[in-house]
Amino acid sequence: MAKKPGRGVCVHCLKEVEKRNWDHVLPVSWYPDTTPQNLEKWKIPTCKPCNDAYGKLEEDFGMLLSLCVNPNIPQSSGIYKKLVRAFDPSCGKNEKDRKAREKKRSALRQKLMHGEEIPDHGIYPGLDAKFDLPKEEQMAVPVPASYFERLGEKIVRGVTYIESGLFIDPQFSIKTHIVNEHGAVGFEEALHKFGQSLSCGPGIAVNRAMMEEDKIAGIYKITIWQEFILYLTVSPINIGA
Repeated sequence: MAKKPGRGVCVHCLKEVEKRNWDHVLPVSWYPDTTPQNLEKWKIPTCKPCNDAYGKLEEDFGMLLSLCVNPNIPQSSGIYKKLVRAFDPSCGKNEKDRKAREKKRSALRQKLMHGEEIPDHGIYPGLDAKFDLPKEEQMAVPVPASYFERLGEKIVRGVTYIESGLFIDPQFSIKTHIVNEHGAVGFEEALHKFGQSLSCGPGIAVNRAMMEEDKIAGIYKITIWQEFILYLTVSPINIGA
């Protein structure tokens, strides 16, 4: 096991702390079965409060997204089964664990929408219906927009630290752009012309086009499980002021 990073600055909150932990940029449970065994997963030094907060977010977000993945492609192989185990009481290690899983499953069931209950708007690009089912057989689950924003920000901060050794300080703004295929044209053109491609196994791919003058500002495209895409920009906060 890697030695803890010790005293220093947390990549997320930028506070100087006595003790830091290693935080996986993409949660370990989000890596598909097709991930090479010897892959070095992206990790960053963070404080315990940030690590715990993101752990809770990723657990909740992962359960919701597990219902949206295509289990038949390499990029998301095993994700559905792995994450669904988290709310399957029969997989519990003991009575307390079984009750906790049952509680998660019950909470998820309460969120599910069926047939005509499903709105025809506010659907995140890439997470719409995939299996050509009639409307009455479709199911959906609401996902807070903040989950996408927080996950995207975490990955951007993590990649910036891993690739450049830099922290994104408060002088910069990280913005998530929710766009359809047409709205993504400008991002795609810039990334194609100036972008750098990074990946951490088949489950996550990051494309980024950076501004050379500061090494922090830029455009990001984050693809997870080949199911959904996050577009983000990092820019100085004085631009447009």
